[in-house]
Amino acid sequence: MAITWVTYRAISALFKNGNLPKVTSILEFGEANWYGDVPVEQLVKDIETFSDSIDEREFLLNRVAAFANDPMSFDIPKIFFRLFFGAKQTDAIDLHGTDNCIRLDLNKPIDLGKQYDVTINNGTAEHVFNISQFFSTQHLCTRPGGLMVHEGPCISDWVDHGFVNLQPTLFFDMSAANGYEMVSFLIGTLDPFSLHGFSSREEILKFCQDAKLPKNPVFFVVLKKGLEEENFRFPMQGYYADTLSNTAKEAWTNMR
Repeated sequence: MAITWVTYRAISALFKNGNLPKVTSILEFGEANWYGDVPVEQLVKDIETFSDSIDEREFLLNRVAAFANDPMSFDIPKIFFRLFFGAKQTDAIDLHGTDNCIRLDLNKPIDLGKQYDVTINNGTAEHVFNISQFFSTQHLCTRPGGLMVHEGPCISDWVDHGFVNLQPTLFFDMSAANGYEMVSFLIGTLDPFSLHGFSSREEILKFCQDAKLPKNPVFFVVLKKGLEEENFRFPMQGYYADTLSNTAKEAWTNMR
């Protein structure tokens, strides 16, 4: 639950490519702190480059200066979100965050009575035992057409980090079941930093088959919810639903 180089590079690249809409509200599932591998000077540089106005630039720079000496700040991530998403409201559900958090158990159904433009699972879902409820809650809390951001350990390694290590098939099958558009799928590492982008399930499988998957990988996935509000649908794994390509079916068999 932190803003790392993977998070920073992924979101700033989406912003620079015009793939992030300007929004008014963000909901974090797990309140993010500043991990420390991204120099605060990088955020300052981007504020100076990308701020919408002189007043906004001065406001953000003053906020950064106020918290720059706190290496694990929970405030700097909110400045980061405001810069790249434009959101002046950021809420968070977290049992162990700051005093401003909404303290609710993500194992249980949650209805906040409102929806957000962007919801962010920044390394939280794998720590929730009732993980299917987590994804259902995130769906409910995201407005139609809004973005759902996911980041966390994947595929292998990260022993005992959480209850589960998530697999690419989860995001592809969940998207298919719920009509999500996959805006971005990246796999990277924190140390040493690396980041690889993929446009299909097959590209990810080939990446793994070619033994290019780094140690301790993390995923960064952005999904866009459909424009019509619908109940969350639990997906069936693509292999068993017979929705995979022949290439993906062969990889499922051969990569055991």
